[in-house]
Amino acid sequence: RLGMRVHQLFNSGKYREALSVAEEQQKLLRDTYGVNHHEYATAMNNVATLYQALGRYNEAEPLLLEASRIQQRTLGQDHPHTVASLSNLATVYEAMGQVERAKAMQLLVQQMKRMW
Repeated sequence: RLGMRVHQLFNSGKYREALSVAEEQQKLLRDTYGVNHHEYATAMNNVATLYQALGRYNEAEPLLLEASRIQQRTLGQDHPHTVASLSNLATVYEAMGQVERAKAMQLLVQQMKRMW
């Protein structure tokens, strides 16, 4: 599976190679399920995480926003995948120096985790 390959490459620190596979997976899932499916949103989160690892925060942010919207609609607000996307978004905001947005997102994530 492509997802497993992405995680293997990511864990090996091969971010650029992982990004290439993750983008391929995202396109495949988009073509298979459409842009409103939670699997596509998870793939977007994976691509965004790799952008983040490469310091490409401006590219990661919109993907994480859209992924979290899709996940909230399809999986629910407190689903672990939704929470993970929002947590990643908080990390991106922090890296971008948007401290207040990062703190607000972190508080939201903490509240969602309490629902578990």
